[in-house]
Amino acid sequence: MDSRKRKLPSLGLDRRVRARAEPEPELDDFEDEAGSSAPSEEDVDEDQIGSESGSVSEIDSEEPDDHDGPSSEEEEEEDVSVDASKVSFGALAKAQAMLPQSGRRNKKAAQAKDNSDGEDNNLSSKPKDVPSKRDKPPARSSKHAPMEMTSKRQVSRKREIIPVKKLEARDPRFDPLITSRSSSYSNSRADEDRARKAYAFLDEYRDDEMRQLKTAVKKAKNPGEKEKLQRTLMSMESRKKARDRKDKERAVVEEHRRREKELVKEGKKAKPFYLKKSEQKKQLLVNQFTGMSEKQREKAIEKKRKKHTAST
Repeated sequence: MDSRKRKLPSLGLDRRVRARAEPEPELDDFEDEAGSSAPSEEDVDEDQIGSESGSVSEIDSEEPDDHDGPSSEEEEEEDVSVDASKVSFGALAKAQAMLPQSGRRNKKAAQAKDNSDGEDNNLSSKPKDVPSKRDKPPARSSKHAPMEMTSKRQVSRKREIIPVKKLEARDPRFDPLITSRSSSYSNSRADEDRARKAYAFLDEYRDDEMRQLKTAVKKAKNPGEKEKLQRTLMSMESRKKARDRKDKERAVVEEHRRREKELVKEGKKAKPFYLKKSEQKKQLLVNQFTGMSEKQREKAIEKKRKKHTAST
C-alpha cells in the first residue's frame, strides 16, 4: 500500500466567494416575524442543520463571475417573499448583526441610567444626621487663660487679634447727651424735661399700639397668645400711668415757678420759693381730688387706706 496520506476531496470551501449585495432588513420586520413564528426546540435543531447544509450548497453553487443584474433582482424578490416560518435563527442573528448599533447603545444607556438612579436612591435613603468626627476644643482652666488651638486643623486666617469696637445704632431717645443723669440734680431734671418735650409725639404712636393690642386680644383664640398680649397691654398701660403722673408733677412745679417769677417781677417777693417734695405731693392730691366725683373720691380714699394698712 502507498505510505503517503490520502487527501480528502475538497468540498469547494477553499474557493474565494464574493459577497452578494443584499438589502438591509429592517428591525421591526424581523421582530414581527420572530414574534409571529415561535418554533419549538426540535424545529430549531432541524433549521440549524438545514441552514448549515444549505450554506455549504450555496457556496458550491456560487461562481466567481460577476453577478447578473436582472437575475440578482429576481432572487432578492424571491428571498423577500419567503415565508417567515422558514427563516432560521441563524439568519435572524445575522440580520440583527447587520443592523446599526444605535438601538443597542440606547438600550445600554437606559440600563446604565436605571442603575445610577437606583444608586442615588440608595444614597438618599441613608441617614443624614451623621455625627461629626471633629474633636471639640479643649476646655480652658479659667476664663482668663489663653485659648488653646488644636494642631489638627489649620488656623483661620481671619482672626481678631485686636478687638475693634463695633458700630451700634444711635437712638436719640436714649442718647446720654439728652437723658444722662449728671451730678447736678437741676441739670438732670432739665435734661429729662427737655427730652420729654422733644419726644412727646411718641405718645400718639403708643396709643395706637395699645388700641391694636386690645383688638388683637379680643380676636385671639389661642389662650397662650392671648395671655401674652394681655401682659404686653398691661405693661404699656402701667408705663403710660407713670408718665402721666410725672407729667402732672412737672406741671405742678412749672405752675408754681411761673407764679413765683411773676411775684418777683412785681416786687412782692425778693426771692422765689421752691416747693418741697411733700408740698408737691399735697398739691397733686388736691388737683387729683378736685377733678373727681364723690364716688371716685371714696374709691381712691379706700384704696389708699388699704394700701397704708397693708404696708404697716
